[in-house]
Amino acid sequence: MRTRDQIKSVLEAAIRAEFPKDTVDISDGYKENIHVLVVSRRFDKMTDDEQRDLLWGLIDRAGLEEGEKALISLALAVSPSMIK
Repeated sequence: MRTRDQIKSVLEAAIRAEFPKDTVDISDGYKENIHVLVVSRRFDKMTDDEQRDLLWGLIDRAGLEEGEKALISLALAVSPSMIK
C-alpha cells in the first residue's frame, strides 16, 4: 500500500485531469483519513447523485487499491452556486 501522501498525489492527478481549472482540494482528514473536495461549475445542473457518481467514478478509475480508497472519508462535489 502507498503512503497517504502518495495516495493524495494519485487522487490529485486523476481529478485534475478531469477538472484542470477548478478547485480541487485533497487534504488530510480526521486521523488517517483523506478528504476530497471539488468545486466546479460543471456541477451546476447535476443532481446530488450525478455529482457523487462523477466524483467517485474518477476515484474508482484512479488505480487505488480498495484499502487505499477506504482512507477517503469525505468526497464532496460542490457547485459554486451551492456556496452562495
